[in-house]
Parts: sequence; structure tokens; C-alpha cells
Amino acid sequence: MPSIVTASPPAPPFHLKAPVVFVTGKGGVGKTTVAAGLAIQAARAGQTAALVEFDDGQAGARALGRDVSEIAHVVVIYDKALVEALASVLGSRILARAIVSQRAIRRMVRAVPALREFALLERVRALAAEHKYQRIVVDLPSSGHALDWLRVPKAFERFLGNSPLGNMGKSIHREIVAPGRAEIVVVTLAEPLVVKETEELCRRMRSELGIAPALVVVNRTVVADPEGAWSAAKELSTSEDGVGAAARELLQIIEARAEQAEDTAYAFGLARAMDAGHVMSLPDTPNDPVASQVAQWLSSGASG
Repeated sequence: MPSIVTASPPAPPFHLKAPVVFVTGKGGVGKTTVAAGLAIQAARAGQTAALVEFDDGQAGARALGRDVSEIAHVVVIYDKALVEALASVLGSRILARAIVSQRAIRRMVRAVPALREFALLERVRALAAEHKYQRIVVDLPSSGHALDWLRVPKAFERFLGNSPLGNMGKSIHREIVAPGRAEIVVVTLAEPLVVKETEELCRRMRSELGIAPALVVVNRTVVADPEGAWSAAKELSTSEDGVGAAARELLQIIEARAEQAEDTAYAFGLARAMDAGHVMSLPDTPNDPVASQVAQWLSSGASG
């Protein structure tokens, strides 16, 4: 008989406090859905909230589904963000558009390291400075790339000093990246290898940014079936009729789920040892959940 791993009791509800929340994680872990869920959670708590994506808003639109009316879905396009950033430096949006429209200038601009990340983060800073939203949830690129993004403002400040772009980097860091202004949420899966990679990401965040994730979400946790399910299926499987055949198939499913549950428990134990403010698990479901369901789980302190 497979060992049964019981579910841990639900954790207390956890609420982020900073006005800007950056969400990251490996591709395919449910990062965008969790980001959308965090925005909906904030809206249902009475806050004005926005979900921010870069260049392509299709993933966020799919995650939000019918709940898109609850929050603002803001898609930041690089070319437009670059124009706005240059306009802040030059004092003229018309001049900025004229510069960016030049083919030679565009090629040169694209060659500048990290300028894309810088311009997009500046747009998030400007959005936060409008004070239109009490919670801005930013869907960042996957995993380690998020570190590169969040290092960019300080890099511009360090290398460009008191130049206009250097001062802009200082403002971006101070207003939307610094502790107290922003919190980081990392989404991972209930798989030991993926959690180990997430542990390394959290360690690098602490050492390179001086910030530990406020929340680690362990997605798709599997809980074994009730204790009596295996025994009942085992007993029925001895029958030679159709019920026995179905019970034998069910027995294989229960055994597989028990193994997955053991992996889940081990992975969640690793996650709880991470350098993070809070660790929360979300359950595995037959179909991908919509953001409103994730928001409900986040508010209830769901645990796998």
C-alpha cells in the first residue's frame, strides 16, 4: 500500500503591502495566472489595481478571462515606452518621436544594453507616480531574467551618474524597486528540481538586489486521496467483472497520485526553507484555473 501524505492545514491569508509587485518564475509554472490573481485579489480587497504586461498582453487577457473588468490591464509597448522615456529627457514628445523614427537611430538604440528594460520600467514608474492605482502587479519575464531587469536602474545610475538617464535610473530604483516600494513574488512548481532552481533564484535576489521574495507560490501541489480509497479500490480490483477492471485502473491512478503527493510534500518542505517572507501552495486541478479562482485561493491561504 502506498504511503498517504495528508494535506497540511491552510495557511493564514497573506496580503502584500507594497504598491508595486513584481511576479516572476520559470516558463509554464502559472506565473501570469498568479500575477492576474494577485491583481484581482487586491481589487476585491477594495484597492484600485492594475496588471502590467510588456509588449504582448495576450497571456494576461487569457488569464483574466471574464474578470478583466475588475482591474486595469495595462500592456506596455517598448517603442512607446522608449518615446516617453526620451521625452522626459528631451522635454519634447515630438522630438522624441522624431528621433526614434529614424532608422539609424533605432538601430543604435537597440544596440544599447538593457535600454529596453530601462524604458519599460520607467513606464511602470510613471504609472505608479500617477497614483491612479493602489496596487500595480507587474508580470516580469521568467526567472533569472527578472534579476537582470531589476538590476538595470541601479546600473544606469552607477554608470551614468548625474546625467538625465542616470537620474532617471535613480528615480526608477527609488520609486518602484527599492524595499518598501516593491515586493517580489516568485512562482514555482511542486517539483523538487524546479523548487531547487527557485531556491537559487531567491538566494541571488538576496545577494544581488538585497531583497528576499515576499512570497513564494508553490503551484500545482498534489494531495493523495483519502486513506480508505486505496483499500476500497484494492478490494474491488479482485472482482473479475467490469467493476474489477475499472477498480484496477483506479488503483493505478491512486498509486500514481500517492507518489506525486510524496514529491509534492518533499518539494514544499524545500520551499518552506527558502529565504522568503512567506510560502504558499496552490492545488493541482484537472484544468488550468482562471485568475479569479487563484485570487480566491490566495485570499484563503490555500495549501496543497
